[in-house]
Amino acid sequence: MDKLKAILLLLLVFILTVVIAFYFENNYRVLVRHFFNFFQGAKIKFIAKDFHLFASPYMLAAFGLFSVSLTVLLYGQSKRRRLIYLSLTILLFFITTFVSTYIDSTGYVDECTACQDGVRRLHYNEINYDFHFITSLVIGLLPLLWTFLKKQISKRRQRKPSGIPP
Repeated sequence: MDKLKAILLLLLVFILTVVIAFYFENNYRVLVRHFFNFFQGAKIKFIAKDFHLFASPYMLAAFGLFSVSLTVLLYGQSKRRRLIYLSLTILLFFITTFVSTYIDSTGYVDECTACQDGVRRLHYNEINYDFHFITSLVIGLLPLLWTFLKKQISKRRQRKPSGIPP
């Protein structure tokens, strides 16, 4: 019965976080565009209308899977460690978004050879928002994954008897 409860809980976490991602996806897109403008100033200009009808299914699925993974990896941790790892995950998420948008925006400006007045004009949907989001989620999970793998390796070593088998 405990496995059934765990599966239902993880399914609920997935569904709730997909709904949350649906509502906050546009805010993330705005954040990425602000970072583009912050890093490049007047060298990047967004043109046309921001016509964005539906949320990206990649973003929704990635955030749902991220949340399920985070829940599984935090399970069994003390409250203090959960808080530390959750804070570290959020911090790494934003740092990765910051760095990846800097690299991407610099690349867009550098590849512009025939720009008018040195200004790179971008359509709103020309930026790969999914890449920035999914990369940030994966990098955010790395400390937890590292801890989980270390714990699994140490458990495996404890189970195996040391020495030469007879």
